[in-house]
Amino acid sequence: MAGSSAPLRRLGAELRRLREATGRTQGDIGAAIGRTHTTLVNWERGKTKISKSDLVCLLAELRAPVDVRKGLEQLRDESGRGAGQWVIYGLPDRFRPFVSFEEDAVAETSFQPVIIDGLLQTEEYARATHVAAHHVVAASAVDNRVAARMQRQQRLTGPDPLRLHAVICEAALRLEVGTPGVMTAQLERLLDAASADNVTIQVLPATQGHHAGIASNFTVLHFADPTADPPLGYFDGPLGGYMISDEGDVASMVNMFDDLRQPALDATHSAELLAAILEEYRRKGGDHA
Repeated sequence: MAGSSAPLRRLGAELRRLREATGRTQGDIGAAIGRTHTTLVNWERGKTKISKSDLVCLLAELRAPVDVRKGLEQLRDESGRGAGQWVIYGLPDRFRPFVSFEEDAVAETSFQPVIIDGLLQTEEYARATHVAAHHVVAASAVDNRVAARMQRQQRLTGPDPLRLHAVICEAALRLEVGTPGVMTAQLERLLDAASADNVTIQVLPATQGHHAGIASNFTVLHFADPTADPPLGYFDGPLGGYMISDEGDVASMVNMFDDLRQPALDATHSAELLAAILEEYRRKGGDHA
């Protein structure tokens, strides 16, 4: 297979994590199952599709738990369903590849016209957005969805944190999700996050009017070796989300983000606007959620 598809790259990423957890090398595992080091490299990078029999042998050699084996076998067979740590959250099939790739990304750029980026949401804000989307998320699934969103945020901290650059429309800051108290805590969270070295938040002011991303949100994941692992895009909506692996399409998304960050306020002026809107919520009773 020439090049990488998003599902194969996700499967490869999961296989690599399983191998690294054992402390064994690609050459060691390859020799144990009768395959070359290069073959293991290509599987883990999603460059070539692993056969069903090879996957069975590989997962047995890695002593993968039964539920993980089933999940990865299903991912190979059905091209897009997965396991990994995210299986316990019951995430929709369309979103599992994204969160898996996000674990491996070194940088993420995001544009949000209506809501706050998921990596920057408070638990209360995240819960309010899921409760409101009752036609998409069942009430019984809300707790797991919120927990998954909080788990994703762990990528922003630690020894090798994800670099996040988010452009957020002013409309998303003024849209009252939940209560004034929820919004007060949310804007405080944004101001706190913006002070981190690895997080850049730009606000696209309402006075900007029409712009390149007026119709949709989107995210681009960037990896350490862009030659071996080119960027991947993602966008979602009420009826589903999609990974974008076509390099031309992803390049267009990168260009769109550049077009959006140029007219957005810089980090300093964005923080000033955030603080001003925060004070508006506080005056509305946001200190008494």
